[in-house]
Parts: sequence; structure tokens; C-alpha cells
Amino acid sequence: MRAAAAAALAVSVLVSAGCGSESHAAEDKPAELSKLDTGSYPTKPQDPTVPDPAKQARILEGARLGNILPLGSEIDPALGRNGSDIHIFTEPNTYDGILNVDHFAEDAAGFVVGFATSARPADDVFLGYTLTNAVMIFDSDAAAANAANALVRRGFWLSQDGAAVDPIQSAQHPAAQIIWAPTEQRLASWYPTGKFVIFTMFDLIENRSVEHSFGVAPEPAPLALADKAIDVTTARLKTFQPTPPDKLASLPLDPDGMLRLTLPRPAGDQTSAAFTGTLDRHGMLHVVENPAKYRDLFDKTGVDSISDGAGFLVRAKDSDSAQAFLDSASASRYQQRIDPPAGLPNAHCVKYHGPDEHAAPFHCYVAYGRYAATVWSQQQQDVYQRISAQYAILANNK
Repeated sequence: MRAAAAAALAVSVLVSAGCGSESHAAEDKPAELSKLDTGSYPTKPQDPTVPDPAKQARILEGARLGNILPLGSEIDPALGRNGSDIHIFTEPNTYDGILNVDHFAEDAAGFVVGFATSARPADDVFLGYTLTNAVMIFDSDAAAANAANALVRRGFWLSQDGAAVDPIQSAQHPAAQIIWAPTEQRLASWYPTGKFVIFTMFDLIENRSVEHSFGVAPEPAPLALADKAIDVTTARLKTFQPTPPDKLASLPLDPDGMLRLTLPRPAGDQTSAAFTGTLDRHGMLHVVENPAKYRDLFDKTGVDSISDGAGFLVRAKDSDSAQAFLDSASASRYQQRIDPPAGLPNAHCVKYHGPDEHAAPFHCYVAYGRYAATVWSQQQQDVYQRISAQYAILANNK
């Protein structure tokens, strides 16, 4: 969980574009690969491998799911900022500390994978409310229905401390299992539909703070928003066909040929991307901090695929678009330009000086052809080697 959170924070650094950008056109000359220090990192495209193929198959199914699920802003337009939660999950620790998931394996028998998105109205997490909307896939309709019933009985983790939790009913969705904690101003809903369970949670952070600080009467449960989340998510699921469990192993690891061009994550690396795989442009909008900004940037530059490894590799429509993408993505008020690595003058490298204390301090960006790459590290020499190796992989793609 901590590793994924650190990766999500690194993503937020990548996508926190701020004041202006600078053109790299004058530096855009092919580098001499023999002069690059790539350390022990690979320098040629290679077919990806994973240590746990069965788990990876579930992750790939989760990525497929994320590519079609609605953003928080598509449920409530006021939710213009994404959170930094885990997105694809194969274990219940996504909600550890909020839900009672101690018996998840027992309660959610037949669980395959889930995809979660979270959103809030502002950068300040204490303003407004946070929406978490997730879909869990099960191996049968019966397993999904049973899981919804079992998970609602377990309820919130806070209920173990005796906090009041009330069941409520939706007239619009009577099959939804919903609980409301008025003191905590938190609602959770589990709605089974076919092989899916739609899990929706509203955390009314600002209301809770005002109530606790000033004794204001608690707000009523946001049932209308829960109903809308179910409606919007159910409509999207009509376009998704879950892979039969016995066919998961046949899902292609690298359907777009992006991973073979992406610097692979070293074993045990705790600072790289949260999973090995690819997302399409919509799927990536769940990850970036400001989805509206990046939807426009993806449209402008023709981005159609993003892969995760030891960093991110973005595929744009052409070389000019790839550079335009990096010119925007690498501009941030929290990033101070540093020298590029030896032999790679067209790399854009920065040191982060911002509020996220867990964010990786060093980032490098480079474009090659229609690809734009971003890597980060705790160490300057390591980030130099990573971006040099990523450049070499792209240059050696024959």
C-alpha cells in the first residue's frame, strides 16, 4: 500500500503542470548511445515478463475495467481533482482502515479484481467531500450478490469502536446495500449487478470537520449522489464483458507493444509505477491529478496509450505531439531544472521542491519519435541512468 501511494505521489508530480513550459526543439538531436551511462538497466526492447502470471492476469483485467469506468467528475462535475488512491486492486488493503476487511477472503469468495477511482472538488483534501467509486469483478452472479451482503454486514472499521452505523434504503436501487455513519459523515454502498459489485463511498470531510468543531447538526446521507454513481457506473458496465476466469491467462500482457519499449521496473523497486501494464487515455485520466487538463492535452497530442514500468511511457500521434506533451507535463512550479545526464542533452531533468514529502525528488523526461517518457528516483545518478536507458530502448526499436 505504501509503495503504491508513493508511486501515486510521483504521478501527481508528473501531472502538476504549472506556469508555462519551454521548448526543447533546439536540443532535439539524436544522442550517441555509446556515450550514455545506463548502469545495469536494459537498453534494448524486450518482451515483458512478470514474476506472478496469475496475479498479473487479474491486474490486466483490472486495467481493462479502468479503461471504461467513469471518472468522479462524470458522476459529479464538482469533483474536478482526483485522489491518489490505489486504482487496480487484487487485495482488500485498498480500504484497510476505513472498511472492516479482516474477513475479506471469506466474505468475497470468487473475487477476481477491482478498479477504484477517487475524486474531490479541490486540491485541499479538507474541502467538500471525497468520492470513492469502485467496481469489483466476481466469478459468478451469485458470488457478487453474496459478497455485497457479507461486506455490508462487516461495515466500517470505525463500527468496531461503537460508532453508530445506520442501514438506509434506496427507493431507486432497492438491491443496493447501504450504510450511513452520521457521526463520521460517511456513506458506503454495495450494489450487485451481474458479476459486478459497484462499491461507492462518500466521505463528507468538510461536514464532519464543521460538525465536530462547531457542533453543527450533521448533514443527511447523500443518497441521491449514491444513486447517481450507481446509474452512471452501471451504464458504463454495459460496454464491458468480463473475461471468464479460466481465460484470464490468455489476456495479452502487451497488447499495444508498449511494454516492450518501457524501461522495466527493477525487482523490489518501491518508487516506480504501481503496476506493470498499460492503460488507454481514459484509463489514465483516473490517475492524473487534473483530469480535465489532461483530457485536453491528450486530445491535442493524440495520446492513445500509456504504459507503466520503471516510469511512464506515453504514445502520442507523432513526434511533435510527443514533445508538446512533455513540454506541458514537465512544467511545474515545484520543479527546479537540473543538468541533463551526460550524452543526453535533450533530456529535461528536474529536482522536486514541493509539499509532498514522499514524492521522489528527481525526475527526467525525454521524447523520442512519437513516444514521451518520464522516470523518477530518489537518487540523481539513478534517474540519469533510467532516462538514458529508456532513451536507448526507444532508439534501439528497429
